Amino acid sequence: MADNTADLDLGSEALSSVAAKFTMSGLGFIGVVLFARVLGPAGTGQYYFALAIALLLVRVDAGVGVALKKRVSEVDTDPRPYLSVGLAFHFVWVVIVATATLVVTRYTAFLPMTPLVVAAIVAVLATVGLFQILNRFYAGLGYPSRSLWADTARSVLTIGFQLPLLFAGYEAFGLLAGLASGTLIAAFGVFIAAGVRPGVERVGGTAQDVYIFARYSVPTAVVEDFYKRADVILIGFFAGDAAVGFYETALRIVTPAQQLSGSISNALGVKVSGLTSLGQEIREDVVNTVAYSGLLILPMFFGALAMPAALMRTFFGSDFGAGGVALVGVAGFFIFYIYQDPFATALESSDRPQFVFWLRVVALLIHLPLAGVLGYYWNGLLGIIVATLSVEIVLLFAYQYVSRKHLGGIIIPRPVWAQLGSAVVMYVAITTTMRLVALSWWLPVIGLVGFGATVYFSTLSVLSPHFRLTISNVLFPVIRRIVKRIA
Repeated sequence: MADNTADLDLGSEALSSVAAKFTMSGLGFIGVVLFARVLGPAGTGQYYFALAIALLLVRVDAGVGVALKKRVSEVDTDPRPYLSVGLAFHFVWVVIVATATLVVTRYTAFLPMTPLVVAAIVAVLATVGLFQILNRFYAGLGYPSRSLWADTARSVLTIGFQLPLLFAGYEAFGLLAGLASGTLIAAFGVFIAAGVRPGVERVGGTAQDVYIFARYSVPTAVVEDFYKRADVILIGFFAGDAAVGFYETALRIVTPAQQLSGSISNALGVKVSGLTSLGQEIREDVVNTVAYSGLLILPMFFGALAMPAALMRTFFGSDFGAGGVALVGVAGFFIFYIYQDPFATALESSDRPQFVFWLRVVALLIHLPLAGVLGYYWNGLLGIIVATLSVEIVLLFAYQYVSRKHLGGIIIPRPVWAQLGSAVVMYVAITTTMRLVALSWWLPVIGLVGFGATVYFSTLSVLSPHFRLTISNVLFPVIRRIVKRIA
């Protein structure tokens, strides 16, 4: 276990976490591209529909994992009984779900999928849920970036199992079975790396301690995931499998932006927990996290706005060009979703999970009827995306209100405005250049993406002294350490 989570180097941990997340994102993106090209929009939609059900069930384990991470990251805490509580809970939860699934599939026709796919969903719950418990526990020990590298290793193993099954013709079942197989191996690896074995000392008191936090973190995880998965379910209901395929592939294009935000917030959560357990101030770390959470989503949105159909066709094939408008909408609501991450993490990690829970519940209660109305009466795909965008805007304002009450004031750091200005400059540069280039094949599209990224970061370096200082203080020391080790 790390000596003191309150002394965690947020910059270096965040940078290592970002590298892990981007590697994972790249691997996942390659996988999605292959899935989409082999299965097509409808087949891709069927897989993600089944995956949405499995991951919704996993969120219960994830909520317990959040509670474990919070408790073991507190200074001078014995982690052994917490591991025992987490593993015991996971076993009971899998038994309950497997029994209920057996009853439902045997006596009803409620699940519109083959028995093999249903079995694979339960296997995903058992393995991914176990990984969630162990990996969040590992992060709470003081190793947030290592936990993300473990998740990256899981992605490598998963793709290694999925692709042979996909090309062998097992379709959705093969992808789910591959996910379960790779995750099981990764979970054992994390258990060994943590170096902590379950203990029975003070298990009763530990369970009570976990419950106090988990009574909010578990329903928050379930509500939040259902809120996100509801889009897939509603789009499938109102617009069909192809629209689900457009939506999910669009999500994969903007995933790197969320990976960046999640990486920084992952390190923030461990440090905030350590600081608050010692009664120390957290606002400065929250402000620094907000400053760079949207570093990638702003240029991604304006890039999607400039050439949506071309991006979808280039990455996923000509059949996905019609999903360009979904890409713009998804990138738009991701802006507001990503900037909520640091606030939610700071509140949960400072022992105030109830704020996050109630905000998510209100968001879900607003989103479901609004998405249903817009999806039915206006446009199945776009109506639901607009509903999500509207709710995410309201949520970000709500988090700012809570921040003003409990985190020392509203948080809108100056670097955010510099990033927005740089993204606008990039958009103008791309749209101007597009008039001179035919986007009829992949090379000019990739070239424009690279050109846009260069314009964005060059402009940001000029506009933001804070960005230049951050690069100097965080990135350059890491590069020097790497060069020294190689030499």
